[in-house]
Amino acid sequence: MSRKIKTIPVNGDDVAFIFSEDPGEFDFITSLCYCVQCQNNYNSTIINYAITLNSLNDIELTGFCKDCNHQVGRYIETGETEPTAKKAEAIWKTHTALKELKIKKKSNEYQSFKKRKSHHAAAY
Repeated sequence: MSRKIKTIPVNGDDVAFIFSEDPGEFDFITSLCYCVQCQNNYNSTIINYAITLNSLNDIELTGFCKDCNHQVGRYIETGETEPTAKKAEAIWKTHTALKELKIKKKSNEYQSFKKRKSHHAAAY
């Protein structure tokens, strides 16, 4: 049985932070994708892509080939080098902490709502 690696959605600002020591590297990587339709030896550019960060601190792109619009993906091992891995880990931890705060806030709001509702019902 295989375990699915957890992912979180990230944006261009997050990617810029991860690659801040070499900003051109991400653009270079996105122009070196393999398209099964074009079969052009990793010379396809991925466009209109969604970006996720996985629990290994690696970036996953899912998008389309610039030349033929066929679906392509790209896996970038940002977790393999210390500078990018530390930055990716910081984004992962921040996202997780924000998610936990949102859940806690919703729980607190729900508890307040239940108290107001039961107080209101008791008044009648």
